[in-house]
Amino acid sequence: MDIVRVKWKDAHSECESWILVEDIDPDPRIIDSVGFLIPDAKADHVVLAQSHDDETHVDSVLAIPVAMVVSMQVLC
Repeated sequence: MDIVRVKWKDAHSECESWILVEDIDPDPRIIDSVGFLIPDAKADHVVLAQSHDDETHVDSVLAIPVAMVVSMQVLC
């Protein structure tokens, strides 16, 4: 499996309580995730695993919708 770095726009909460509309941060929250790419695991998603064994088991799987991906770079 390739190891990749994915930059993606996260859906996130802007506050813990009530705020004024003009206080909402207009910039997206960009997240950096690194993991083992699992190609074709889920339609319209980039799927990463934190760990894998020599068989077919994976751990800590993250599925990022393709529409939220900003960039992806193969590290090795």
